[in-house]
Amino acid sequence: MSESPASAPQNRRAFLKKSAKVSAGLCAGAAALEGCGLLPEPEMRICTLAELETVPYLISRFNGKQIFVTHLDGELVIFSLICRHRRCTVEYDERDDIFVCPCHDGLYDAYGQVLDGPPPGPLRRYRPEIRGEEVWVINEYVKDEKPAEGQAEEGPSR
Repeated sequence: MSESPASAPQNRRAFLKKSAKVSAGLCAGAAALEGCGLLPEPEMRICTLAELETVPYLISRFNGKQIFVTHLDGELVIFSLICRHRRCTVEYDERDDIFVCPCHDGLYDAYGQVLDGPPPGPLRRYRPEIRGEEVWVINEYVKDEKPAEGQAEEGPSR
């Protein structure tokens, strides 16, 4: 059955009204999610360079998870402290200069590389950025790179 020419504009109008309401609802929902912290932040200021120079490392939170900020061989590095095995939060053992997963005894060296246990890969590294005198973390991972032969045994310079 075909529509009469008089009802066609009415159907188009109803469709456009519904589309506008759905679009407004989606926009409001996205804004509410971001306001509640349910969407990940694209970046975050962590500290100043001066603050980081007074300590060997800094532990902070980014998008609800702990991160580890330090200098390794003169390079600013930010590790995720989430174990790659079961997503438990690893702890830094300052005495032995390693990261330990309390869930299944996974061990990572100071560079985030797996030393022992079940983790399938190294700790993830976030992209750091220096803006003026501030240290920022960017919500993207950098490529996992293994240190040169013998570098891990010597330990990082901090």
